[in-house]
Amino acid sequence: MDNNNNNNNNRRNYNSRSNNNNNRRRSSRYSNNRNYQYNRNSTTNTNTNNLESSSSNKINSSNKRNEYRENRKRDLSVDENYSITKQQKFDFDEMKFSDEIDTSFVENKRKKKKEIVDDLAKSYEKVKEEQEKREKHSHGKLRVGRVIVIIVILALLLALLIASIFVVLKPDVKTKVVTKEKEVVIIDDNYLFLGDSITEQYDLDEYYPDMFVVNSGISGNQTQDILDDMKERVYQYNPSKVFLLIGTNDIQAGVEEEDIVNNICEILKDIKENRPYAELYLEAIYPVDEDLSGAQTRTNEEIESINSELKKFCKEEDVTYIDTYELLLDEDGEKLNEDYTKDGLHITDEGYEVITKELEKYMK
Repeated sequence: MDNNNNNNNNRRNYNSRSNNNNNRRRSSRYSNNRNYQYNRNSTTNTNTNNLESSSSNKINSSNKRNEYRENRKRDLSVDENYSITKQQKFDFDEMKFSDEIDTSFVENKRKKKKEIVDDLAKSYEKVKEEQEKREKHSHGKLRVGRVIVIIVILALLLALLIASIFVVLKPDVKTKVVTKEKEVVIIDDNYLFLGDSITEQYDLDEYYPDMFVVNSGISGNQTQDILDDMKERVYQYNPSKVFLLIGTNDIQAGVEEEDIVNNICEILKDIKENRPYAELYLEAIYPVDEDLSGAQTRTNEEIESINSELKKFCKEEDVTYIDTYELLLDEDGEKLNEDYTKDGLHITDEGYEVITKELEKYMK
């Protein structure tokens, strides 16, 4: 705005000087014209009044005309000297126009431009900060979502692990048939033989080649040994049927009959509680030949007494009792058949064949 005002003032000064010069030129011409008229009139009057002095007047008149022409030429030359180009050159040199131009508007524009750039930069920073906040918020949600997914996966893995443990510790249930009287559970056949050296020496793979059988007999075991190791001896195999033969070593060790019966009953109860779908079979303690060294201090009388109590328990607790004692007696029914024993206690192959035929009845 200040620059425009200065330019307008310069133009006014220039126009004022031009008008003054024009006025001077008009005044000069007007003065010359008046002098010319006056001289002409004076010449005419002089010629009229003084005819005699015409020659001298003519000379004077001629001189004046010459003077007038010179003045006229001089005026024209002055007009030519004041051409537009020369006036402009003169005016610009005098005013020094180029040196006095106001450039403040340029600075104002620069300031405004800088302010606009600063505003844009601030707006960009603000938008960038908001974007970063949104990204942090979204990242937070993603982290929470990932944590939830991990927790769900861990929960599923834990459930799978628990299910696997259950499958390991429980027998595989294949089919459930529900009747009006009771629930019947059909499971995979997996036969476990549990006992002492008589069971350990029983070659199950030979006598039951097409069946899933497990030999869990350990030589010298008593009833308490089995009670102390039920998980390793029984539970880990998930048996569908268990055949238990134990007690003869307790008799040799002098354990009271009542304790022997209670321990055998406790073994059966524990299996029934932890493997409710397993069918339990209790073999009667085998007879001995007291005349042979293998029998040691065992007597058939004590064996019969213990078997009698075990038979009662099986009847009360819904456990199948297999009377292998009577099966292995000789013709007189007094001792272990000599064809079925090596030393009066342990069983021969012929004796195991007789036992196998009897047990197969309960394995079908």
